[in-house]
Amino acid sequence: MPESKIVVAIGTKNPAKIEGIKRAFARYYKVVQVRPVDSSKVAKAQPRGLDEMVAGATARAKYALSVAGGDLGVGVEAGIFTIGSAYFDNQVGAIADKRGKVSLGHSAGYMLPREAMEELFREKKELERWAEKVSGINEVGDKGGVVNFLTKGTMTRADLTEQCVITALAPRLHRGIYGF
Repeated sequence: MPESKIVVAIGTKNPAKIEGIKRAFARYYKVVQVRPVDSSKVAKAQPRGLDEMVAGATARAKYALSVAGGDLGVGVEAGIFTIGSAYFDNQVGAIADKRGKVSLGHSAGYMLPREAMEELFREKKELERWAEKVSGINEVGDKGGVVNFLTKGTMTRADLTEQCVITALAPRLHRGIYGF
């Protein structure tokens, strides 16, 4: 049964991420009030590796909570990481509370083409530029995301955001298990 109300400061103005965050919290709360904050100055533009993704999501969550107030702060960071020689993209969600505790979660990840990613890194460009090129959609990251194009409409960036926020909520849903 959903709780009554929560106020969530979110470290993004990205419409797809806002939608995913709202959907995740709506599974557990009857009323979800979000307070979007531009947190671009506290995180890298193109995080590479899970450590940078976690650091960015955490910085965004803490910053949003400090600026907008609320019950919790949420940060979501998409980035590129490797497993062996394969490149992947996914989203990391971080949820910060007023005590400074942070819980983390991940979305589904999907493989990216190796040569295209190595060229992207050599040219110091963001994944968004490659995504716009292959999808033909300007500002694709604010819309369905490249995952929407690659999965032929089966999955969107909002879906990935929802997944990483739900998994980041797990420790808060089971405080006794996680010590939250």
